[in-house]
Amino acid sequence: MLLRALFMPLALFPHLCLTQDFLAPVVDLDYALYQGYYNTTYDLNIYKGIRYAAPPIGKLRWQLPQPPAQNRSQVIPAIEYASRCPQSGCAPRQMTPVPSGSEDCLFLNVLAPANKTMLPVLVWIHGGGYGVSSGAFEPSPQMHTNENTYIIVTIQYRLGAFGFLSSAELAESGVPNAGIHDMQFALQWVQKYIHLFGGDPTQVTIAGQSAGGGSVALLGMADGGVDNTTLEYNSTMPTNYYYRFAEAAGCLPDDSKPDGSVFQCLTEADTIELQEASDYISTTGLYGQWAFIPVTDGKLLRGRPSSQLLNDGELNGIRILSSNNPNEAPGFIPQGIDNEDRFRGFLFGNYPLLSEENITSILTVYFVPENSSSILVNSDGEHPPYSMTNSGWASGWQQAATNLYAETTFICPSYWLADGYARKQDGKAWHYQFSVPPGQHGLDQTALRSDIDVMGTGMDEVFRTAIQQIWGNFIVRGDPALSKSQTRALHHGNITAVSDGKWPEWKGEPGHDWMVNLNMTGGVPTSTTFNLDGTSVQVISYVPGNSTSSQPLEAIFKVVEGSSWEGGRGERCRLWADLGPWIMA
Repeated sequence: MLLRALFMPLALFPHLCLTQDFLAPVVDLDYALYQGYYNTTYDLNIYKGIRYAAPPIGKLRWQLPQPPAQNRSQVIPAIEYASRCPQSGCAPRQMTPVPSGSEDCLFLNVLAPANKTMLPVLVWIHGGGYGVSSGAFEPSPQMHTNENTYIIVTIQYRLGAFGFLSSAELAESGVPNAGIHDMQFALQWVQKYIHLFGGDPTQVTIAGQSAGGGSVALLGMADGGVDNTTLEYNSTMPTNYYYRFAEAAGCLPDDSKPDGSVFQCLTEADTIELQEASDYISTTGLYGQWAFIPVTDGKLLRGRPSSQLLNDGELNGIRILSSNNPNEAPGFIPQGIDNEDRFRGFLFGNYPLLSEENITSILTVYFVPENSSSILVNSDGEHPPYSMTNSGWASGWQQAATNLYAETTFICPSYWLADGYARKQDGKAWHYQFSVPPGQHGLDQTALRSDIDVMGTGMDEVFRTAIQQIWGNFIVRGDPALSKSQTRALHHGNITAVSDGKWPEWKGEPGHDWMVNLNMTGGVPTSTTFNLDGTSVQVISYVPGNSTSSQPLEAIFKVVEGSSWEGGRGERCRLWADLGPWIMA
């Protein structure tokens, strides 16, 4: 491990009252020297706010990320998170107060077990619709659960219009997908420098949730193809957003600047005006979505997806562990979809290129019978009522729309990626569903990041430990199954489905797409109120109860077949793959 045994004068850390015992070694990155701090609880050297690229401001806006400038005059404290990137919300949420961040935001954080070398590395890409959030991710409990056997790097990338503005004009002078280029640049930084922190650059796993998971998919298909809902860089929707953004920023040509370049004006505009414009355009767009997202650009992301692309295995990397939750979409669609006409309106609003023939095909698999039950109950995935008509959040046509959006946006892409790596030469894939009620988008992260049930949803220690070890095993040895010793240590609960030799790979073939359903059983029901589109929705989850009056909470994991899951999800995913060219404008 090439760490220089240098220590920074305490005077530069006065507000933390750090002593030499609590300082991490100084790391010489050749362009700068950084010193983090030592976390005694988890035995980690933590470095926050390490610059990995030059500030993407002025003429560097919407350009490829550039190396940092030399700054070796002093040791830089790496003890606090850097500024997050400017935030751009989704519609119809309230606008973010501006300034919401700094354009100078291309920083990363490293959490490295102390006194270890040649460790595998996990690079975490945060979610947030490519518009919000930051790299301030705290994974220390997960690392501790896995006995500090790997390093974690969390990264930031340009968001909103700063990272994903696109049009033909922008492509002439800049680069679409600047945020994805930032991610690639951060991965190159890891290849060059992670050995200084005790990491092995030949063993790198990338991971993320929501848009972070989508980013993993995009990086896996970079220089080849993209996911099902990615737009062409110069198509109607991104071009419209480009000029709306320019107008809001005061950069459309007028009598005072009739010959001025829109793009040049944007590179010279005040950051506050740009932040306000980015957030305004994004929060006034299509319900539940962000305006500025990745596009196919013909270079980094070269073409629309197809089953042929995935079948041919044109993917980066070797193996994948993909997952989904059962109720991914309640917060992404409007309420009040209570009949077939409104369901059709929802489809046309989200996918305006769909034909009547397409709609007929969709209704064939998403139709809600008149006698459909209105009970709120989560599907068990294997028996009716399935998630097409019922969940713990909604029923009828509202649930049909919710499940449709979940499958097109989150679940089917996770299936397709598993398909791609399963069919790739020397590739392997595993898949699981995180089914703990209420099962909404992002709930799985609470189990992965914490050693307590922070959301009060009834995930016991066995469940949390098992899922954290599943991830740790995949990072360290490329196989998520629990070892015999890990399974024996977790003696409570029915978790043998994820033990070594019991968890079959996803094969990418209907009837052989094996996955594991991760759930809890027992407990007592408790009601939680969520606000959806101005409507209060009561959702049931389960918490520990009095053992004399209720069954104890217990983890229950089961191997199931993914294609037949939820009444034939594989068939619906194949339909959406076929409809890919009509999904976005």
